[in-house]
Amino acid sequence: MNQLEMSVCSSVDYFDAFRKLYYYLYSNSNASRAERIIGDLSKLLLVALCRDRSPAYQQQIEWFLTDNVSANTSLLPILKSQYANVFGSDDKFHLDDNSLRYGFLSIANLDLHGAKSHLLGDAFQALIGPNLRGDKGQFFTPRSIVRCMISVLSPKAGTKVVDPACGTAGFLTETASFWEAKRREPGRLVGIDKDTDLFVFASALCELAAPETSRILNANSLDLRMLSAIDAAHSPLGADYVLTNPPFGAKIPIKEPEILAQYDLGFNWEYSKHKHSWLKTGQLRSSQDPQTLFIELCVKLLKPEGTLGIVLPEGVFGNTGSGYIWDYLRSHGEVFGLIDCPRTSFQPGTDTKTNILFFKKTERPRNDNMKIAVALACGHDRRGRTSKNDGTPFPDDFASIANDWAADAHNYWFESHVSNKYYLVPRYYDRKTDLLLERDAARFNAKIVSFEEMINRGWISIRKGHEVGSEAYGTGDIPFVRTSDISNFEVSIDPTKSVSEETFNSVKHDQGLKPGAILMVVDGRYRIGRCAILHEFNYKCIAQSHLRIITVEKTAPFNPFELLYLLSLASVQRDIRSLVFIQSTLGSLGSRVREIKIPVPDAQNAEFSTLVESFTEALTARAKLLNVLTSFDEATVEL
Repeated sequence: MNQLEMSVCSSVDYFDAFRKLYYYLYSNSNASRAERIIGDLSKLLLVALCRDRSPAYQQQIEWFLTDNVSANTSLLPILKSQYANVFGSDDKFHLDDNSLRYGFLSIANLDLHGAKSHLLGDAFQALIGPNLRGDKGQFFTPRSIVRCMISVLSPKAGTKVVDPACGTAGFLTETASFWEAKRREPGRLVGIDKDTDLFVFASALCELAAPETSRILNANSLDLRMLSAIDAAHSPLGADYVLTNPPFGAKIPIKEPEILAQYDLGFNWEYSKHKHSWLKTGQLRSSQDPQTLFIELCVKLLKPEGTLGIVLPEGVFGNTGSGYIWDYLRSHGEVFGLIDCPRTSFQPGTDTKTNILFFKKTERPRNDNMKIAVALACGHDRRGRTSKNDGTPFPDDFASIANDWAADAHNYWFESHVSNKYYLVPRYYDRKTDLLLERDAARFNAKIVSFEEMINRGWISIRKGHEVGSEAYGTGDIPFVRTSDISNFEVSIDPTKSVSEETFNSVKHDQGLKPGAILMVVDGRYRIGRCAILHEFNYKCIAQSHLRIITVEKTAPFNPFELLYLLSLASVQRDIRSLVFIQSTLGSLGSRVREIKIPVPDAQNAEFSTLVESFTEALTARAKLLNVLTSFDEATVEL
């Protein structure tokens, strides 16, 4: 065995093998782009799958490995012969031949035929993820989400499943695994991707998962003229199921008039107050977000009574200007399920918040009731780590949500009525939040009361904070409190953001801050719902506009510390979370802050009194100690 062969990884840990191979090629080959490495690895994977199909192929591969024959001379003919639908006359290998030899031996020494296609997919995707994702709106779907969506739709035997933005073919290969696990007759799998490298890779994985029943197309799936020209055997039209995570983002708009004109959603729509609905105009839009056109594309791909599972950015579910999308969908069928995804789902690739929509194309829609589930964990953190520091895995709700779909008694899925037909953020209708609030209400002998009711009864008042402008920073000693300063129920003062007495006097009457005022974060990324209470030592400050100032009036049946404690309950924090709308990456409570619900004790409750007494003593003592420590703080020295 030569030195090259001795260095080849023979481990069945596919991710580790591909990771080592990728970084070897990145450091030692002539490749300047990650796409080239991924593309050539995909080609080598297909060659390795062909090795045992013909003695001639074995000979050509041996020539390449031992006789210094180029890959484009010896290996490319194998690919063009076996995969004529994948490779054309212009295709070629891009890496140097020595790197390709190393790569082929690495791949060939793995048990490819004994491996499940999703293992190879996971391994390759782990490489593609940090190196390719994002520039074209491609954010590859975590495997647990893919399996959950497939489980909900539960594709029947012998049906056609289509993914018009297939990427690494995760939905297709997992569907093949699903059919195999359920012992169902496999159906047709059709994928489309515009990216040539992903098209080759998806073809390779489908060759492993379903060589006889899958077909990947390299095309712009938004061009309906192209789709209609595909032969019936491989056409994506007439799908029983569409499963997809389309590219999304305002930075990659579709501007081609010839594409936009093929879609109702490619035209401008106007809201009719008379008809209480959106109406399509005859004016073509100048551009449209890709995810919006993909929604209509998926509907067009479905046969009557076909079903769709699609991942979409949360903006689609809650933007006031997106109402026309929901009117379009309702005119073609019914939304029967929604899953709220944690914002970590696609991190670290993108911070964009997403949700999952399930739709049935039918002329007999039921009503506005639908099943809704909320996932709080996705199996990894915002850095992509799947294990905690102690080695335990991060929780993943998607497997439980998948299993719960068909259960008799539900822990995740709840039937909900959509009260606002243009606001479909799933967690807003989360019945589980109500159940948790009801549990705490019973625990404290309390009644559930909303902020709106409290305001109307004169119990509390809510004011908005102010902005002072960065030019005011450092002009005085009055703290300017921002959302980042709210932590552990206290205000952490950043002296570099302090402002002048003049600036303070300009807003102090509007803010009305005094001891016992509660500052709540209502806008931002991660701190929405967090609260702090002001004390006699620090109430002289200015609250930022992303904060709401909650004042407890004398007529209220609770004091500020009791309200702060109730706001910290897990059930209340989940309720606040359900009211947040995330536009791309930034969240906001908006006017929904008045919908926050709190279990207010009816009468003296021993458990509640004991908890609040300890809570109040701890916060008060800490505030006094911090005030003492502040007196020892010397002026900082700027470098």
